[in-house]
Amino acid sequence: MDTEKFQSLINQVFTQHGFPLTNSQVSLFTIYWENLKLWNSKINLTSIRDDHEIIMKHFLDSVAVLNYFVVQENGLVVDIGSGAGFPGIPIKILRPNLDLTLVESVSKKASFLKFLKTRLELENTKIINLRAEEIVKLGQHRKNYDLVLTRYIASIEDSIDYCLPLLKPSGNWVAFKSGNVQDEICSAAKKLKSVNAKIQSIINNDTPSLNRMYVMIKQN
Repeated sequence: MDTEKFQSLINQVFTQHGFPLTNSQVSLFTIYWENLKLWNSKINLTSIRDDHEIIMKHFLDSVAVLNYFVVQENGLVVDIGSGAGFPGIPIKILRPNLDLTLVESVSKKASFLKFLKTRLELENTKIINLRAEEIVKLGQHRKNYDLVLTRYIASIEDSIDYCLPLLKPSGNWVAFKSGNVQDEICSAAKKLKSVNAKIQSIINNDTPSLNRMYVMIKQN
């Protein structure tokens, strides 16, 4: 797909789903797409290579959460296990006033994120090349964030120890999930209760092709 076709398609898809893009945002997503494909030919960033699927399953899937949760102006957001920047960077493109931290333990992926930050000229964006378990031990991150985002395969139960400590008392952790999550939620219930936290809501995204739901977790 050439650049012009990509720009026309992402404009069409995002507008259709309630996210009309400015020319500047289209340009940023184009740079993102071009470099994602370039770097993906050298290191494994994503198994999705079809351009339409990149738009749907990475870019739109990342930002669709904004239809269901309010992300406050200048809010502090941390994306744990960011990989190739999803969902943090697409959200940042739409909400440039966010203060964004991307945590990625794989050095090659963190290098891509650092390159992308520079290439997209993203302000108030930090990339941390550490495991999430390690950043919890760094005092400046504990109880620091309004929103914790996870869009990876690790279970809620396994993520509790390093996601909840990052939240401000009023903050939310939103876990992107797909398929049937009831067993996962049941498995996490006892541990959540032990740390005085609970699942606040489970929201199904109404875009069938995304097969996405969001589990919102708060501390009591």
